[in-house]
Amino acid sequence: MMYRFFAAVLALLLISPVKAQTGTAAHFFVYQVNAGAQAKFEDGYRRHLGWHRSHHDPLVWYGWTVSDGKRAGYFIDASVGEPFAAFDHRVDVEQDGADFNVNVAPYVTPQAQLAYELLPALSDGAPLESRKPSGSVQVTYFDVRPGMTARFEHALQTLHRVLASTSGAPPHTWYRLVTGGDTPQYMLMVARANWASYDGFRKDVGELLANDPNALRDFTDAVRSSSTESWQYHADLSNMP
Repeated sequence: MMYRFFAAVLALLLISPVKAQTGTAAHFFVYQVNAGAQAKFEDGYRRHLGWHRSHHDPLVWYGWTVSDGKRAGYFIDASVGEPFAAFDHRVDVEQDGADFNVNVAPYVTPQAQLAYELLPALSDGAPLESRKPSGSVQVTYFDVRPGMTARFEHALQTLHRVLASTSGAPPHTWYRLVTGGDTPQYMLMVARANWASYDGFRKDVGELLANDPNALRDFTDAVRSSSTESWQYHADLSNMP
């Protein structure tokens, strides 16, 4: 009898509706919060997330504030870890937009809507897709010269191997821009628990490739420009169904 009881419990665990995120789509939305409207924006955005919860939206939504750089103070939210087709079947898009227009739109100025593809073979961790967001994230954008993507990604393969043998390196997650901006463009997200994490690790891509001249040459020849900023995660402005 006891054996049958535990077998039944195990069967329930195996069939429980825990949602696995297996897609590579990553949709990012960028907003400039209007002057003097931060508190009203946050209150309205929380109400809007309540709409998503009440309508059983299956998509995860993360929220960050840009901490530094040219976009300091901007708000960024993102839905990741789903197939691209998931955005063809969003929960009641019309009502979603209407609720956003009431609760959020008066307090922000939209800046960008970007769709990226996760590159799992080049990443050594995917905290967002695993629903384990870090307290902050160091975000670097790389503008790559046309026709140089193969060499750039070849360098990232070497970087992946270097990071695998580098003690204390935080997860490095790579995304390639699909639509919404100048291409080819890549985004690197390095998970950071806090500012103290920079004391333990702060090597950039060039430094990590320094011992492999061929990979470093591929990287430097391919990259036209890069910029970096840090984002602060807000659990209260996020939703993980």
